[in-house]
Amino acid sequence: MIRLWLCATALWVLAAPVFAIDHDNVDGGRPLRFDDAEAIAFRERAIEFGLAAYSPYRRGGLGAAFSTEYLYGFAVNSHFSLDLDSSVGARGGSGDKRFDVGNVGLGVFHNFNRETLTTPAYAVRADAYLPTGRGTRGVALRLRGVMSRTFQQYNRVHVNVDANLQTSTRGGDRSFSPAVTVGFTRPLGYPTYFNRTGLAEIGVRASEESGRGAIFYGGVGIRQQVTVRSALDLGARSDFAATNRNAARDNVTLVAGYSTQF
Repeated sequence: MIRLWLCATALWVLAAPVFAIDHDNVDGGRPLRFDDAEAIAFRERAIEFGLAAYSPYRRGGLGAAFSTEYLYGFAVNSHFSLDLDSSVGARGGSGDKRFDVGNVGLGVFHNFNRETLTTPAYAVRADAYLPTGRGTRGVALRLRGVMSRTFQQYNRVHVNVDANLQTSTRGGDRSFSPAVTVGFTRPLGYPTYFNRTGLAEIGVRASEESGRGAIFYGGVGIRQQVTVRSALDLGARSDFAATNRNAARDNVTLVAGYSTQF
């Protein structure tokens, strides 16, 4: 009986990492903008927290954004998300330093297939952001197509194509703005360590302001597994160039996040 108990305990310990959070699984916004094509496991739940400090380029002021997101794997290869993004500080140098509870977001993510030797993994993500924040109007919609592909054994590239639609805009703002992001992930420390992933991205998006051209952005980050069920994200990203010098963009944004699954 003792031997049986010891064997069962050993099997449980060895099997535990199978159910652990995957530090190599990337979620948009923590710490960089792009998603990979993997959904969370069926019937699994996750809570993710994020903190971003930003400095608007040539517009003055500093600010911080706080995000909380709940995910639930409601079906095989599919999950639902509920998120809230709050902020404090001024974008655009307005001088308004009040706390803003932000917009509530609802989303659905679906992975179509597992990656094979000849086929990348494909997924789609749809989000709707309700106008609950101060001064917002209309519903913001985003449809994102995702492709993830492994190369050179461990490295992965992730292509995200976004279609953003704002149902109600202020004068001078775009109602539709596309974006393309190319992300890169690589496990760090292999074959000695198996708990850390490096990330990088580069992309281009249409300015939210009509007639202000395109904005180019990039970033680097790291995901570190802290416990079996949690991971820490750290990153930095920047809108480093624009086709129109007057386009509103962020100089540098520093991001920290924490994710836990249960």
